[in-house]
Amino acid sequence: MTTTQQRRRLTEPLGSITWLLGRLLAFGLIAGAAFTVFGSGSFEGFGRNAAICATQPNAGYDNGGPYIHPGVAARPGASITINGTLQACASHPGIGQRVLFTLMDLPSLLVWAVVLFLIWRVIAAARRDGPFTVRVAAAIRRLGWVVLAGNIAAGAVQGLALDQLLNTMLKPGIGYDDAITGMFHALPIALLVGAALLTFARIIRLGAQMDDEIQGTV
Repeated sequence: MTTTQQRRRLTEPLGSITWLLGRLLAFGLIAGAAFTVFGSGSFEGFGRNAAICATQPNAGYDNGGPYIHPGVAARPGASITINGTLQACASHPGIGQRVLFTLMDLPSLLVWAVVLFLIWRVIAAARRDGPFTVRVAAAIRRLGWVVLAGNIAAGAVQGLALDQLLNTMLKPGIGYDDAITGMFHALPIALLVGAALLTFARIIRLGAQMDDEIQGTV
């Protein structure tokens, strides 16, 4: 029978790293929100005097060539800069543009926060009940689905928000391919890590069931 101290050592260094990253994330969110409310800067585009910019991905332009140009123009209140890629900026963005700008990064941040929380749940369950239990297997299974589905969904939302934001600053607008490419960019790591976690959850669950059967026959 493992002791509480032995179980705690089994969860290191993951426990310490999760503790540190969780507090850094919380500190960054609090500091950014305070700087936005009380300062003149910008946290995800919501600063009082903040301009916002977005770069069109997966496209290149030659600003000096006589025959190659983006074929788009800035809408009123926006400006365009071309240096290999096209960047559009709004000096006085509206609330809708600020929301879209925030959605370009916020989904991934939320997924990271949930992942850190679920990792801590796995660690807590392993320290309380031991590493090879049905409770630990269930916690790892939830973590696997969040990693798998959360990263894909975050990539899609961020790509769609980027396209929508560019369309508020450019005419004619662009398509919505980045919602699809955002999912595909997140797919390899999400599939690999998510599948590994789901597999480990099944292995641990089976081990816990076999252990219960052995103890029942003793």
